Amino acid sequence: MQYPLIKYVVAFIVGILTSHYIYVPLEYSLWIISSLILLAIIFNFTKLNGLLTPTLLATVMFIGISYSSLRTESTVVYPFQKTKISKTVIYGEVKEINLIHSDKFKIIVHSDSVTINDSTIFIEDNFQCNISFASKNRLSQLYKTLKIGNRVGLSGTLRKGREERNPGEFDYYKYLQSQEIAGIIYIRETRYFRIIDTSINYFSNSILESRKWVSEKIEESHNKRTTSLLKGLLLADRSEIDYRTKESFINSGVIHVLAVSGLHVGFIVLIFMFLTSRLSIYPRTILTILGLVAFLFLTGSPPSVFRATIMVVVMLLIYLSNRSYNSLNALALAALIILLLNPLEIFNPGFQLSFSAVLSILVVYPILSKKITTKNKLLRYLLLFSAVSFSAQLGTIPFTLIYFQKLSIISLFANLLVIPIIGIIVGLGVLTIVISTFSAFGCIFFASANMLFTDLLLTIVDVTGTQQFSYFYIANFSLIDGFIFYIFLIIIIYSIKKFSNSYALIVLSVFVGLNLFVYLQLDNRQLLPDGKFSIVMIDIGQGDGILLKFPSGETALLDAGNASLSFDNGERVIAPLLRRLSIKQINYGFISHVDSDHYKGFLSLIKNGWIKEIYKPSIDTTLNKDVRLEKIIKENNVKLNYYSKSKMMFGNLAFYILNDTTNTKYKSFDANNKSGVFKIVHGNNSFLFVGDAEYPAERILMNSYREFLDCDILKVGHHGSKSSSSQKFINAVTPEIGLVSAGLNNIFGHPVKMIMDRFINSNVTLYRTDLEGAIILQSDGETVRKINWREF
Repeated sequence: MQYPLIKYVVAFIVGILTSHYIYVPLEYSLWIISSLILLAIIFNFTKLNGLLTPTLLATVMFIGISYSSLRTESTVVYPFQKTKISKTVIYGEVKEINLIHSDKFKIIVHSDSVTINDSTIFIEDNFQCNISFASKNRLSQLYKTLKIGNRVGLSGTLRKGREERNPGEFDYYKYLQSQEIAGIIYIRETRYFRIIDTSINYFSNSILESRKWVSEKIEESHNKRTTSLLKGLLLADRSEIDYRTKESFINSGVIHVLAVSGLHVGFIVLIFMFLTSRLSIYPRTILTILGLVAFLFLTGSPPSVFRATIMVVVMLLIYLSNRSYNSLNALALAALIILLLNPLEIFNPGFQLSFSAVLSILVVYPILSKKITTKNKLLRYLLLFSAVSFSAQLGTIPFTLIYFQKLSIISLFANLLVIPIIGIIVGLGVLTIVISTFSAFGCIFFASANMLFTDLLLTIVDVTGTQQFSYFYIANFSLIDGFIFYIFLIIIIYSIKKFSNSYALIVLSVFVGLNLFVYLQLDNRQLLPDGKFSIVMIDIGQGDGILLKFPSGETALLDAGNASLSFDNGERVIAPLLRRLSIKQINYGFISHVDSDHYKGFLSLIKNGWIKEIYKPSIDTTLNKDVRLEKIIKENNVKLNYYSKSKMMFGNLAFYILNDTTNTKYKSFDANNKSGVFKIVHGNNSFLFVGDAEYPAERILMNSYREFLDCDILKVGHHGSKSSSSQKFINAVTPEIGLVSAGLNNIFGHPVKMIMDRFINSNVTLYRTDLEGAIILQSDGETVRKINWREF
């Protein structure tokens, strides 16, 4: 069978990718396109017809290069040098309004001017405005009053989107760029938001009002858990689903059900087909198409829904016209339309996961279904259902490993349970919304049933996603690995179609699998190699978090940053980083002192089995937080040690704890000055870590250790605060490099300019997490070099 559209769409995609990775001047591309078109015309009218198709494919590829270049030339960038600017005033038009979430909502404003420090700049860019007032009534009133198309004036703090701050982290700034958003402005008070003109975009606003209406109906009838799930399933708004729930869905291999896609579009088709079952084929099909288009707009038109809608609409129209339907061509058409609207969608994880899953189902499932020959209807249904799930998972493995570093083992079983329940929840959700329009009492029964099914679903996901055997981590899976995987997958699919001998297929599959395993190792490199001493000063915002990997292979963590109800550095930053670095456990955790920006990130790490042994200052029974900390340490069977002068050896590396707990002055110190202080000697290189030690602790260190304090690398005390790093201490230590751990634009003003100047005047090179993100240094015992992890 021929798939004429697919090869040209693939050529167009190759052109977009080429434009992204290789710079091709636009004028060269246009010249090549015109030359290729001329050649195609010549080949078409001569006997060289065999060259026509390759020439047309090359033409389409260069059209992809040119089109992508034209679109990305206007790529939105953050327009200012400072990443945080207070009292920024923006005037512009409201282009988008997101649904409200308890105490905040977001809008997109297309600016015409930005005023900073009484200086006005005329900028036409999109800015995301995060609105959160202390008064919920005033926030709700603004949400009800504000319309798409209104002209507004607003004042707040402008920020650049968070970039990749640690190896492998999500780059929010790049995501904003892909959405054509230049920056984020935070508005905290009503008086800083004014509606200047009440003009309205009626089409966009009617869609918004529909989304608001559906959202309100969901909230009126359901509890919080069901509301957050239904908003995700029906409105593609997953922002109210908490982080841990999403992680359980990922671990179970069923995260795809939360991304509104073909599965949900299929449910909508079934609902409309059922509702219109008494109508003739033409009105039934047309109403179903209109329902799909309405659902597309209602969800905000994400690529997965757009793709599924295009495919189903094409299928229904072909069905009406009595023509044969080709799903692969329909998939290619959907991809082409999306990429014409925005070529950068090719780099969107949602686009990649959605299309790879459907493509794999279309190619792999027919092969598997032919192998299922059982006559038992129930068993056949289960096997066919599993074949669809397996096909989708097989096609998305590379992208799943690149973005989540997890391969779910239990996903086939979990999908058998989860997908039918999701279908019931979607159906009951739609039914509840419809009935609630004319009977508030009548919808209670369906809403109650839905809440029960939601509890069942989340219980299944929680149970299947929290087992040790549910999934395993595969770190450092690269784009090259993904390419190799797909090459070998194509070989296996081709062989299955060509080979009829089962034994030959098994032997070939084993051989291909072994080769795949070998080839996937070719580009593997360790960011923290064995046999060397590596320091990773993690960017955990305002606080400390320093990962050490010793030449012996053992690891240590000096502090773990802060944790709150909304964000836990241990869970959200450090644990994912450890997985990406293929570190399975931290041998030694060192809590410099019991301040929240140093120890709280340890709590989740301890509870989740990451930490084998803990060192900390002696317990202060007057501090409840210290008592609670030690209780958690003991409850999780983690060995506990208190600081005292000692020495530990890790191969050829010496690790010294310098705290003199017998000193009477030490006993009277506050928490900062009782910070754990460590010196590390690796060959000719030496390192000093002083936590939040201030002037009093520095004086004791100088009196006690004198020349032993001399080192090459100093972790600057207390984030560069003015209470640390006296000139005498710097003179005693004589560092060549100073490491500063501080949060970008932190409220404390760390590091202080006076202290930074003090180091600079002492010829110390400074590396700062607030300016650079994570900092990695490696020692071989002779030299210390800085690693550019972004280019690794």
